[in-house]
Amino acid sequence: MNTVRAAARGLLVGPRAWRLLCALAAVAAVALAVVGQWRMDRAAAVPGSFGSHFLDLLYGSLGLFVFQPPALPDTALSVPLQVARFLAPAATLYALADVLVLPTARLRARLASGHVVVCGSGPGALALVAKLRAARVRVVLVAEHGRADLVDLVGGDGVTVLVGDPASEALLRAAGVGRAQRLYVTGPATGHNGAVVTAAQTVARAAGRAGTDPLRCLVEESDPDVLDAMWMLLLRRPASDPVTIEFYNPARLGARLLLDEVRPRWDPVGSEPVVVAGLSTFGRELVVEIARRRHRALGGAGGRLAVVVVDEQAASLVDRLCRRYGVVEDMLDIACEESEVDALGLDQLVHPSHPGAFVTQIFVCYADAELALRKALATSRPPTRRSVVVRVDRMSPLGEALRPGSTERQGPMAALYDDLDFFPERERACDPDDAPDDRLEAWAEAIHVDYCRQRLESGEVRDDNEALVAWENLPEKYRSNNYDQARDIETKLRLIGCASARMAAAPEEFAFTADEVDRLSRWEHERWMRNRVANGWSFGDVRDNDRLLHPDIRPYDELSAETKEKDAQMVRLIPELLAGAGYRVVRFPTPAAAG
Repeated sequence: MNTVRAAARGLLVGPRAWRLLCALAAVAAVALAVVGQWRMDRAAAVPGSFGSHFLDLLYGSLGLFVFQPPALPDTALSVPLQVARFLAPAATLYALADVLVLPTARLRARLASGHVVVCGSGPGALALVAKLRAARVRVVLVAEHGRADLVDLVGGDGVTVLVGDPASEALLRAAGVGRAQRLYVTGPATGHNGAVVTAAQTVARAAGRAGTDPLRCLVEESDPDVLDAMWMLLLRRPASDPVTIEFYNPARLGARLLLDEVRPRWDPVGSEPVVVAGLSTFGRELVVEIARRRHRALGGAGGRLAVVVVDEQAASLVDRLCRRYGVVEDMLDIACEESEVDALGLDQLVHPSHPGAFVTQIFVCYADAELALRKALATSRPPTRRSVVVRVDRMSPLGEALRPGSTERQGPMAALYDDLDFFPERERACDPDDAPDDRLEAWAEAIHVDYCRQRLESGEVRDDNEALVAWENLPEKYRSNNYDQARDIETKLRLIGCASARMAAAPEEFAFTADEVDRLSRWEHERWMRNRVANGWSFGDVRDNDRLLHPDIRPYDELSAETKEKDAQMVRLIPELLAGAGYRVVRFPTPAAAG
């Protein structure tokens, strides 16, 4: 029955289906009108055979479509004609709506300005449009198919739907991409997403967009290897490009948001074992994010956190994570449990190296939402004294009832599932702009981007330098250096009476004076040297990475002019680095200026 209902609903959604119904209604109206008139003629004894009067009957039937009834004998209207005289005008009205309303929607989209264009018709696109619509943002949704689940989405104002291939330049032009504020390209198809971006770039260039007013394009990409390849290509794009491209991984974004939400209950520097059930895409990203947060909090000196991973392919998936992200092996002591899901209770798991430790945090991340909910409900039964978080696609009525702060949670359900929390990934992680405002992360990433750009311009390739990867895939040993350098930016600015601030609409240009560059260059060299010495490096006439020797580990005044210029370039680059992350440098007012 569900299949039949879905098929019936699908038939009633989309312009093609309605046009087919309209055509069938028109044919039926003509046939019924002809038969109805013929019956009335026979009842009134009008002379002539059916064949000799057929063209007259057909002409009279066509008049019904323009609200012009045919000449009829003085008899009662036949039933077929009664049906036809309502069916024909209905077909006419729909045809007019199809001719006038749909082009009006396209015209409204084409003339729109400052709106957001979303390409895709999957769950992520629908959740994103719903979020933007709730925020009263004008949205044009470019969907490849007129799907049935678009009905509930476009029921209100502020959303225009265009059906067709998002990779078509004509359709993107009709969506007003040339004047849009943002463009989201959703879905897992890498090749198709790339084609959409290419078409958007052409449309934006034709609309006069340039580096001073580029179209911000956010593209979904979940494959780490593809992300690296695409990211490197973007670094070679000119600054005047009409489109700025940012890649995002919904599962990775969701893992960050989830750990921010459970922070009051779970501490990355804690020692109690953690359970991650289900190494779905989201589950794998959650494991990596746990490891990275522990590394950031404790550094390399912190002990490894005991983690029990439950998945039928746990061993192979964990091994893959450890090989790609060394921080997982460095910061997590993972025990794999590959038993069948129904053969174990998540609340009864223990870590082999911590047999007596009580598990206080359980993350249920199965891709099957029904399985995840069932295991979470069974795990959080009282008494628990533990936090259970279940990842679901979208919030359900049960999840709303158990949501902290809801009125239902004050009732009997609270006593049963007080420690159970839902995380609707599709709803929470559909927009990368929802990511936490992490200034340190943004600055460190900007530093890495600049480093990779310089290395590529010098001719280096990925095989020669393992750090030439996207920031999301950068090994933690390199991330740490970027974090150290990013942390020191604010210190440098304070030394000369400056600070960082969020980028304004039209920020004032900023440049360090020659004395400030010299002072901060010395500071940067001393910071770099302290960092190297702390990691075991020492002075050597020739650089030797294996023996940890470097010729620049010496006082600043003894450095060569070329090395000093490198430090100076790093200082001069600070305003540009901050601008790339959405920040600017401002000077504190002097006492004279303040007076």
